[in-house]
Amino acid sequence: AVVSTQSTGKNLQRFRKQTALVTTLSMLRILEILGLFLLTMFASTEIFSLHAFGFSLFFLCSMVNIFAVSRLMCSGVTGSGKINRQTLYYPLIYVFTFVGCFISYIVHDWYCISGVYTIFGALELVMIFCNILFWSHCDGLDWRGYTISIE
Repeated sequence: AVVSTQSTGKNLQRFRKQTALVTTLSMLRILEILGLFLLTMFASTEIFSLHAFGFSLFFLCSMVNIFAVSRLMCSGVTGSGKINRQTLYYPLIYVFTFVGCFISYIVHDWYCISGVYTIFGALELVMIFCNILFWSHCDGLDWRGYTISIE
């Protein structure tokens, strides 16, 4: 595959100046993927401690990553510097979904109300899909102006 660009590589020049930041965000991204792997590999009914650890690792790393990248996009460090409202909604949706997960889990754990754990599971999936949408949106901005051709 050949990747050609019509832009001058300004994004790469910006990232080369901030290697520590890029390295930190990359490590957070790897930990986030590891947490998602643990979350999906181990069911809460089988090995609860690994499932809970995976959920916590996924949430914390992805939350820090989403807030940091959103902030960088707003300040023009990454992407075109032009940001739309959609990008700003992801961190807010993420926080509200986590609060819903936390409340529904506590209510389920303390009171064993029927159906509350289903709400928790659904909100957990909303967090995962929100994460996927955020990163696909960022990839769309990062690869804008590039043409990939297979020869």
